[in-house]
Amino acid sequence: MDFSEKSPPTAPVVTPVADNYCFVCGRDNPKGLRIKVKYHPDEAAAETELALPREYQGWADVIHGGILATLLDELMAHAVWHFAGPGLTLSMETRFHHPLKPAEAIRVRGVLTAMNGSRRTAEAEIIRVADGKKIASGKSRFLLLEEKSRG
Repeated sequence: MDFSEKSPPTAPVVTPVADNYCFVCGRDNPKGLRIKVKYHPDEAAAETELALPREYQGWADVIHGGILATLLDELMAHAVWHFAGPGLTLSMETRFHHPLKPAEAIRVRGVLTAMNGSRRTAEAEIIRVADGKKIASGKSRFLLLEEKSRG
């Protein structure tokens, strides 16, 4: 059997649609975080502040790392979408530096860091407001679906 004649399967085209039901930023999701994002054009940054309730803990009195990673991804995506155009996360590296207790105020900040053709990179960090300690940080690569117009 000659496999060279078969063409590789193609992945379906994904077209993201913002329907206001996003778990992190959607206003219509009754179980979502409903964050509000502020943008800083001079730094190509997206930022939010919040405190996570006990419902998001993993170990006793520690917020689950998956929720922290979700927040990092969300703010990096907001920076990319707002300053470069719609894109999808291709990969993400997450580091956890200190535990976070429920109800502690945090600042989550994502920054668009580089542009290379249809690819973008971004970085993010979660900082505990009370003492300035870095809770988690991340780096991601994104694939742009379309470039934002420069008009």
